[in-house]
Formats: sequence, C-alpha cells, structure tokens
Amino acid sequence: MANDAGVSYGARPIYQPQSPPVILYYKAETGATLDIFRGQFVQINSRGNAQVCGVADNIGSCGLAWDFLDSNLAGLPTGMTTLQQGAYLPRNTDGYIGVIVDPAQLYLMEEITGGTAISAVSTGYMIAFTYNATTGNTTTGWANTVLQNSTIIAGSGPFLQLMNVYNILNQDGTVNSPGASCKWVVRIANHQFNNTQLAKAQA
Repeated sequence: MANDAGVSYGARPIYQPQSPPVILYYKAETGATLDIFRGQFVQINSRGNAQVCGVADNIGSCGLAWDFLDSNLAGLPTGMTTLQQGAYLPRNTDGYIGVIVDPAQLYLMEEITGGTAISAVSTGYMIAFTYNATTGNTTTGWANTVLQNSTIIAGSGPFLQLMNVYNILNQDGTVNSPGASCKWVVRIANHQFNNTQLAKAQA
C-alpha cells in the first residue's frame, strides 16, 4: 500500500529534547519577498532578523518558524486577525517569529512524490528540502515544505540530515516505509547556533 500523501507538509518537531521546545522570538525581515509559514526553516541574517531559508541555501538555519507576535510582542501581527487566514506571516509585515532553536531538535518531514525514492541506506546523509507547488497554504498556515529526493549527499552541503524512517502507521493500517511520501526524521545538521556542520549521525 502507498504512504499517506500530503498529510504532514512542513517540518514538525518530534522527540523534543526539551518539552515544550525552546522558542525564541526574532524580528521578521521586512524586506523579505516570501511569506513565512509554520514549519518553514528560517535563518538569522546579517541584520539579526529572521528570514526564510532558500531551497538551495547551505549556510544554515537557526531553527523552525512556529508562531508569530506583533511588534509589541503582545498579540497577532497586522494581517493575521481574520478568520479566513491561517497562522502565517505575510511578507513585509512588521512582527516577530517564534523559532524553535534547539540544535538537537528532531523534525518529521514528508518526502516529495516522483523521482527516485530515498532509500533507508541513505540514513545519515545530507538532504535538501523543496516545496510542493507553493511555499505554503494560506488557509491552514502550514508550509508546503517536503524533502527533495534528488539532493542526497554523503557529506557537507544541504543543511538537513536524514536520521531515520519515522515509525508510524498509514491511514490504511500499513507501516510508513521508504518510497513516495515517506515520513522521515531529520535534523538541522548545519545549525547557526552549533558553529559547525555535522556530516555524520551522532552516536
């Protein structure tokens, strides 16, 4: 049977080293050209602001966008107060991004459909992400981030690292397994708060 498709777009924290996960707030880069959705990887730029990581970006990430506050850290940012909009921060909106910043945090991500499926023997390798159609869903507020199965590298490069196949049942009762839409456990190997990129899974 096939893995469930499209049920877990965006990165989602699992196996939290600290519960609840540590969240720090960073001012959103108002000159950014992309909306910011929950489940997107972000980075601190040279101005100390948070912005979305690019698909081909290998300079690292400070963590995962998880929630948002206005410029007074007191409520929802402008543009996030309607019932028709999901919890995402529109581009060029003044506000703060709550970022899950723990370098040891593990995330659940879904593999893209099409191409050559990721094999279990690729565990420990580096991998990039991409988007399914658009960068995010403006109704749900979730990013459309998925793992890109064409960019598996046995060494430095993309800042994500495959840790394991996630042990979960599909809706039809079969076990999640390598192939299209497989759910993987990943981590940020090139974390901005780690000072170094890790090239191998740690014991």
